[in-house]
Amino acid sequence: MSTAESIRKFGFKRWYERTLIESHAYLVTCFLGMITTFAGLQLVADHSSVAQSLLGFVVSAFGVVLVVIGLRRYTRLLALAEDLGEHATCPQCQTYASFQVTSAGPATDDDARDWLRVKCRKCGNEWKM
Repeated sequence: MSTAESIRKFGFKRWYERTLIESHAYLVTCFLGMITTFAGLQLVADHSSVAQSLLGFVVSAFGVVLVVIGLRRYTRLLALAEDLGEHATCPQCQTYASFQVTSAGPATDDDARDWLRVKCRKCGNEWKM
């Protein structure tokens, strides 16, 4: 589901909250990946057997993948939520997060992310997020 569809479905405040929770779940995944990586390295360092060392390499590689995926998703979701949160106040009446999404579009060369056209529920002002 796209950002615009999620905001239409849940409203901005709930979308923002859910996005922050999801991003921090990825941060927890990143920490679990670090623990997994170090556990795998400990298996490699024990030198008990070749099978244990091989298992240690596999576990470490899996942990590194978790760290990379978790950290990338965490930063991407957090940046999106914070960026849209900064633009969620109506420029005319200063009402926060009281708008409806009227249209959305893909990113352009000028913008790094998709854009949203929104309309304030209080005063009817439209602006681009």
